[in-house]
Amino acid sequence: MHVEAWRHAYAGLVPSSFLDRMDPKVSAERFRRRLADPRQAFWVAVAGARVIGFVSGGPNRVEEFDADAEIYTLYVSPSWHRQGVGRRLVAQLADEFQQRGHQSVVVVTFRDNPWRRFYERLGGTVIGEKTFDIDGVVLPEVVYRWSDVGDLRVRAR
Repeated sequence: MHVEAWRHAYAGLVPSSFLDRMDPKVSAERFRRRLADPRQAFWVAVAGARVIGFVSGGPNRVEEFDADAEIYTLYVSPSWHRQGVGRRLVAQLADEFQQRGHQSVVVVTFRDNPWRRFYERLGGTVIGEKTFDIDGVVLPEVVYRWSDVGDLRVRAR
């Protein structure tokens, strides 16, 4: 699902050399390791026996931007876009952040990500920019922030 989501959302944005090399087995192993990290929260949406989306987060890793929590990943299968799956996943993660005592949240996304407006609809404010290098291509990113995790919880419901 992770590989499928990247190939769909980032075709024409991320170098095809990288997208073509993405391996579902490698991705699954990476996520297995992350699931074992107690600092991270991970929620999965399923339909029948199929994973249709997931979200993960934990302590902020983007030190140059002020927040104590970060949304690490949010992916929804293209066939489930615009059906509330991403919103419900973010709401679950925000609940977990609040239970863990986090006050503020950031998320980093590609500036040209066609789905980044989702974060704006949830009340995220752009607080900065950074870059990410993939296969020698420097891609601009934007950082969204919610100063109050409770506000994110309410908006995601």
